Amino acid sequence: MTLQNVKMGLMPTGDQKFRRDVSRSLEVPIHLDDEEVSLAKSAPKNLYELFGTSATADEKDIKKKYYDLQKLCHPDVAGPEGEEMCILLNDAWELLSDPEKRKDYDAQIELAKPAALMKVAPEVSTDLAPTWKGARKTLKHHSDYTGIPLSRSKWTQVPPEDRGEKHAQEKMVFVDEWACICCRNCCDVAPQTFCIQNDNGRANVYTQWGNSEEYLDYAVASCPVDCIYWVSREELQVLEYVTAEKMVEEKGQLPCPLSFMQGMLNEPPNDPFAEANRFKAKREEDERRKQLASKDDATAKMEVWFQRILKVFENLSEKLRRSVMPYIQK
Repeated sequence: MTLQNVKMGLMPTGDQKFRRDVSRSLEVPIHLDDEEVSLAKSAPKNLYELFGTSATADEKDIKKKYYDLQKLCHPDVAGPEGEEMCILLNDAWELLSDPEKRKDYDAQIELAKPAALMKVAPEVSTDLAPTWKGARKTLKHHSDYTGIPLSRSKWTQVPPEDRGEKHAQEKMVFVDEWACICCRNCCDVAPQTFCIQNDNGRANVYTQWGNSEEYLDYAVASCPVDCIYWVSREELQVLEYVTAEKMVEEKGQLPCPLSFMQGMLNEPPNDPFAEANRFKAKREEDERRKQLASKDDATAKMEVWFQRILKVFENLSEKLRRSVMPYIQK
């Protein structure tokens, strides 16, 4: 460093250098910690994530989250900055609390997923023949509907002399396990058709047409609580499926049907026929919605919601965002 350079201002003097070094030491580095970066990237992708619930959550759970978030973001609590969030929560709750709108929204979520993430629906058999391949099946966990009964069938193996009107009509037998009192009568009359299940102690058809029509008719007619029915093949596959699914849900713990008959239960036992009707109606409705919706349309609608959520979260203060995140990340 030369004296000339110092005089010309090209080089700092010792005093200037000291002041500049001190000023540098007082500067606060501008950076975001890991948590702040995470908050910046963690805006909910859909309305269920906004409320911190799954797509299968019932209305009661979503409503609780809605109220919890409103208490945090209401302008009376959070000030004006919470207003936009409250409006978003109101609109989201209005949609998810309407069963029809929620079904449409659920369909949009599924259609908007990338092909690799979309749930591939299993092929559902449309064959309604009185026989089908495979041994008897029992469900230990929730499974997809296949359109194939869980019992096995020996319809073709019934000797001609043991056949009758029900055989000609291709009818099958079904036990309402919630109404069964485990008297074992059907098992004694037609042991190659009926059995008592180990998990719930109720009668069940493990083989269709394991006995002659005469014995099957007698088992149906002599049931003391009339819980055995002749049904069509199409009815059978749905009845067996919804029954098995409900058994998985209830873990085989069924209320005593005699308790209901004696007025000791507040609610009647499950009705598998009503369950079957609801199941069929839902399948038909889901298929209708699927036909009406398109992937491009669903993706566009989901993007509108996402951009709105993202904008609201970007406008939240750090303090309010930190208060909200624990509720939506549960």
